Amino acid sequence: MARPWLRGRRFVVHTLLHADDTPHSLALGVSIAIFIAILPLVGIQMFLAVAIAALLRANKAVCVPVVWISNPLTMVPLYGGCLALGRFLLGTENGAGVGDLLGSLTAKTAELSWLEFKFWSQIFTNLADLGIELWLGCFVVGLPVALIAYPITRWLVSSHREKRRRRLLRRQLYRTQLASKQATKQEVA
Repeated sequence: MARPWLRGRRFVVHTLLHADDTPHSLALGVSIAIFIAILPLVGIQMFLAVAIAALLRANKAVCVPVVWISNPLTMVPLYGGCLALGRFLLGTENGAGVGDLLGSLTAKTAELSWLEFKFWSQIFTNLADLGIELWLGCFVVGLPVALIAYPITRWLVSSHREKRRRRLLRRQLYRTQLASKQATKQEVA
């Protein structure tokens, strides 16, 4: 159970916190990627996130892994919840339920590999058929999450870099003191 958390921690520490870019650019890249990942744009999310990041001068490299928040394992709960929220906000309860949509999607993509273009095309078509309810739910979830992700990411990057700077300064001070002591011992001898 701890392995996924360790992989997540490793991604955050090595990919995000050590990226050679400003905290603003990194945080903006994460925020853009989260917003795009929540929208039902399966199949074009990475390209769209990188394009928007390029336009807004955000970090593009951080966008790619973050967009995979929505993946074949998380799509059903993510979009099912967003669909339910969209229906609640619009006051519509008609239409196929999430279970019916999952059954329909499974039947249409059962013989396709998730690495094939046709698989993603079919998923995108099914999500587009859900219409305004899904889009509204995704927008209502995605925008606040992306807005919250920006200051949190910026703070994480800034505080990590400050701690790292202090640690390097302490290490340099220690080495200087050690060298000074060794030089003093050599002078006495």
